[in-house]
This record gives sequence, C-alpha cells and structure tokens, in this order.
Amino acid sequence: MDNRIHEQIKEYYGVILGSSDDLKTNACCCSSAPPRYVRDILPLIDEDILNQFYGCGSPIPMGLEGCTALDLGCGTGRDVFILSKLVGENGHVHGVDMTESQLAVARKYQKKQAEKFGYSKVNTSFHLGYIEDLKSIGIEDESVDVVTSNCVINLSPFKEEVFREVYRILKQGGEMYFSDVFSDRRVPKEVQNDPVMRGECMGGAMYLEDFRRLMEKCGFQKYYIVEQTPIQPHDFDVARLVGDTQFYSCTVRAFKCSALEDREENYGESATYLGTMQENKRYMDFDEKIRFLRKRSVGISGNVAEILRKSRFSRYFQVDGNRDVHYGLYDELAMEVNPERFVGDQAPVTLSDLKKEQERYDVPDIMSQVRGIDELESKEKLTTMQVNVGYGCNLSCTHCFLECGPKRTEMMSKETMDQCLDAFRNGPFEVMDITGGSPEMNPNLDYLIREASKSGQVMVRTNIVILNDEKYAPLIDVYAENNVQIVCSLPYYKKKTVEKQRGSDVFDPTLRILRKLNELGYGKDENRKLTLVYNTDGPYLPPNEIMLEDTYRDVLREEHGIEFTNLIAIGNVPLGRFGRELRNQGKLGSYIRMQSDNFNEDNIPGVMCRDQINVDYDGCLYDCEYYHVLGLKPEGAQHISELVSGEITPRKIHTCALCYSCTAGYGSSCGGNLSH
Repeated sequence: MDNRIHEQIKEYYGVILGSSDDLKTNACCCSSAPPRYVRDILPLIDEDILNQFYGCGSPIPMGLEGCTALDLGCGTGRDVFILSKLVGENGHVHGVDMTESQLAVARKYQKKQAEKFGYSKVNTSFHLGYIEDLKSIGIEDESVDVVTSNCVINLSPFKEEVFREVYRILKQGGEMYFSDVFSDRRVPKEVQNDPVMRGECMGGAMYLEDFRRLMEKCGFQKYYIVEQTPIQPHDFDVARLVGDTQFYSCTVRAFKCSALEDREENYGESATYLGTMQENKRYMDFDEKIRFLRKRSVGISGNVAEILRKSRFSRYFQVDGNRDVHYGLYDELAMEVNPERFVGDQAPVTLSDLKKEQERYDVPDIMSQVRGIDELESKEKLTTMQVNVGYGCNLSCTHCFLECGPKRTEMMSKETMDQCLDAFRNGPFEVMDITGGSPEMNPNLDYLIREASKSGQVMVRTNIVILNDEKYAPLIDVYAENNVQIVCSLPYYKKKTVEKQRGSDVFDPTLRILRKLNELGYGKDENRKLTLVYNTDGPYLPPNEIMLEDTYRDVLREEHGIEFTNLIAIGNVPLGRFGRELRNQGKLGSYIRMQSDNFNEDNIPGVMCRDQINVDYDGCLYDCEYYHVLGLKPEGAQHISELVSGEITPRKIHTCALCYSCTAGYGSSCGGNLSH
C-alpha cells in the first residue's frame, strides 16, 4: 500500500492543525448542528477531545442501544464516546485511526468517560491502523452493527478497499452511516494533489456518480442521502483554486441487505414508527425525503421496507404489506404519503407554513433564546425610512423574496411618495433607503430622489443592469448629482455563478455600469459610495463580509479594473422564490432549523427593524421588508399617512421563525453582517 498520502494526512492532522479553528473551509465543520440526542452528550465529553474534532456532519444514527459500532478515523474519539453513551454499557464501540498522537488523547480519557456515563466498565476500544485494512487489527467478518465515519473516507487514496472492508465487517442488516465530502464533478488533478486541499477534505472528494458506482461494486446496492449542504471555503485562495466545482457535505446511510433492488419500487407497503428509540421518541428521519412521525403510517418503497425488517430497526417499526403485487416505481407514492414535499407547488410560503415547519423541526421561539428581554422593541429614534417603490424588475433573481420581475405591475404613486417625503422631513429619519424590484422602473424616482436629498442621505438599491437600458441610463447622472449612495447586487465575482442566480447576460453589463460609476467618482470619492452586495445562492448562511470584501476587491481590481467602497453580505430568507424552492425540495423546515441552531444573540441589538420603518408601494407600513410577504402589520401606525406629522413612538416588533434569518451566524440585514 502506497502510504505517501497517508503520511501527508498524518502530518496535517497531527502537526499542522492545532485545533478546528485552523481549518480553511467549512468542509470539515458540521453542516448543521448535531441532533439533540448528540448535543445532550457533548457536555460530558472532555474539552481536549472536542478541541481536535474535524468532522463535517453528525453521522450518529438512532436506534443504537446494545449495538456494536465502529468509527473510522476516530481521531481523539469524540464520536466514539458519543456512540459509547448511546449503545449503553452492554454495547461496544471500536475506534480506528492511523494517527498515534490523536489516539493517545482518546485512550487517555477512556476510563474517565466511562465513569462519567455511569458505567462499571469501559466499553470502547481504540486501534492504531488503516481504515482500508480492518482485518489486520482484528475486526472479524459480520461482527459490527453500525459503522460510522466523520469526514474521513475522502482522505483515503484507496476508497474501494474502505467500502469493501466495511461491507465485510457489517452484519446482515448492518448499516454504514457517515458524513463526507462529495462533488458535482470529478475533482481536477491540481486540487487532488494539493496537500492543503486534501487535508481540508476537498482534494479527495468523491464525485457523486462515481460514488454510486463504487458502492454498487462493493455490495451496497442502494444508499440514501440524509442531509446535503454546500461547502463554502473560508479562505478565498482555496475558493479560487476550486473554481466552479461545487462541493457538498453529505450525510449518507447504506445497508448490507442482499434483497435490495437498484431502484425504489412500489409494492404498496407502509411503516409506522413506534416511538421507542431512546434518541428521539417523536420522529425518525430516514433520509432527506422521508420522516417517520410517531404512530403515523407512511408509504415506503420495497427497499425501505426490506431495510426496516432486516436491520436493527425491526424492533422500532411496524411494517405492513408484502411484495405480492408490484405497482411500478415508488416516486409517485412518495409524493402522496409525504406531503411535506411540495414538488411543483407555486403557492407562496406563508406565516402558517413557517409555523408548521417550526413545530415539525422543534425550533424554539426566538425570544426564548434572548436573555433579559421578553419582547423586541424599536429604538427611541428611527434613523431609516425604507421605501419600496415597486415590484417591477427587469430580472427575476432566484433569491428574490418579493418575487419581483418583468410581469409585476405594483408601483408607488406620486401621492404616496409625497406622504413619504413629509414623514421623512418632519420625522427623526436620516436616511431614505429606496428599494424595490428595479426602483428605476418607477417614473417618479427622479422626483423622490431630488426631494429626499434635501432632507437627508438617499440610498438606492439597484441591480444596475437596468442602467444599460437607454430609457433608464439618465438616472446615473441623477444619482451622481445628488450623491446617492448606490447599493448594487453582485452575488459573486464569477460570471457563471452570478448568471445562475440572476439570469443570463447580466454579468458583463453589470461590469460596464460599475466602470461608468467609477468614472463619476463612485467607489472612489467619499461622498459617492458604491456598496456591492453578496447574496447567498443556497440554503446556507452568509460568510464574514470582511473576508469577502478583500477577495472581491482584489479580483475586481485586477481582472476588471473596478473599485468600490465596501461590500455587504446578505443571507436568504425562506420566502418568495427561494422559500418555495426549499419547500418543494422538502428542506424548508431543515433550513429554518439550521438557522435557529446557529442563532447568535450578539446580532439582536443591530437587527434592522429596531431603527427603521418599512413602507410598501401602497404606503402600508411594516416592521421589515420581509413582512410584506407575510402581510404581518406592525403595532401602532400602519400607513405612512399616519406619520406625516413626524410624531413616531416606539413600537413592539413582531417576531417569528423568519427572524432567525437575520440573527444566525454573522447576522444579516439590509446593511449586511451584524457581527464579525
């Protein structure tokens, strides 16, 4: 066996990395928070063990009591000790790793962890060896119930040997449950051979189709994706190296079950979760599509029925039906019995939908996580009036929660604009933040800008592509004459990524207008600020905008000769086109749960609703622009006509599951990150 790559990995994890903070991507970080039954155990795990954990997911399945488990690439033993608690004193857990320094930490705490769990004996064993050769360390054929692995298999240069060994040691009905890194295409050689990229788990990422073929070759007829999350490099040298290749952190399960078919077939079978697993008595997620709620029958494919009958799950489920009659492929039945998947549904995401998913995924009320206050209130002085002048837009961006586009006709009238101007002049406001689909499509935008500029700072949020149109191009001079701060959406600095999100033929026109704005002093002069906006294009949190800004600045300056003032990062809310796509994929609730799991209380003081009021095109007021979509009216004044006198009193602010979109991670607001 060629051990050169093994030696690189040993050095990277045993010497170069001091802790998980030294990683350059989130490939080796949890794609979402561990399930509650794992989180409850983590406080019992020693800090020395946790500090050197480099996993990419939460590959700890349910139904483990009394089982024999084995963890591949166990490192300092975090997952082994979690498994140790879940299998109980009568179960046993093996950990295998090739790095002696990591195993030394694990062995040091074996007895201590057993005592913490209340065990009279140690139920863990740690083995120095290679995951490709489990026989040499004494793991016998068909002796293990569950094999886990946390972002380790991608590190192996001999993946076929790994899967063959796992298949050998699993009992009939045994499960391989693991998290790892996958890609949407075969990884280029320069990425594969880069020691940092391999150490960061991306160099050895498996192309999903090659993975499928390899699993079949090694005996696993089917596998199921439990969770899939895009990977974001934290280091932008890494981001530029990987280019357009998309990487994913996936949690996967596969069973050693000889009767499985290569497709999901429908025999009219169903299964009911009895609610008897110690890890979660309310529900059990089989994969990203199927959730078994306690004592509720769910239609399942023949493969899933076979797995539930032949695996350790047989004691936790009642499976009904047989294979006497075949009804074709399972997919249509899956849609019927799992209504959480709304494939093709074009109905908007509503407040009722959000509440339903919040309950399904056990997401706590946001204010229950905030210390010291029971309600969110606006500040004594509101500094920003955000005005939506219309939903018409020349683009139909996938992330647009208002679903603006060329067919939208809603437009703010001049009469409503005058009411906004009166309230702006007479009230405490300092900034008028003009937004919409493309604000330029409102014929009175010129008037609103000139009048508002007499009383304060004006900001316009624009896709700027529209300014290539000769009908709207004169507004560039209006912006410059009034020193309007321009906030311009540029979701990424690469053409392919931008046009995937915003539509074709938008990247080059965007660059043309940015250059023209630079010629007028935008991005260079102190009074002509040009802010770029990074928008996430998937179900993940916005990154640190300070890091992003440095990369945007280098790329745009070096490759396109473009300057800008600053960059802000804005996350996606589960509304509009993006929210509907999440719901159609069955991921709406898990996205909300991911946001709530990453709630950051430090973001609460800066949320935008506290120092602004939002005015819709018809003059109706809202706590924030997102509440347009939900139709959630504010406390107190509900129309701009009620504020023309300038008298504005503090108000209680509504909260709902949507508020996690603003408060997760670094936070997200119309001004970008709320904390760094």
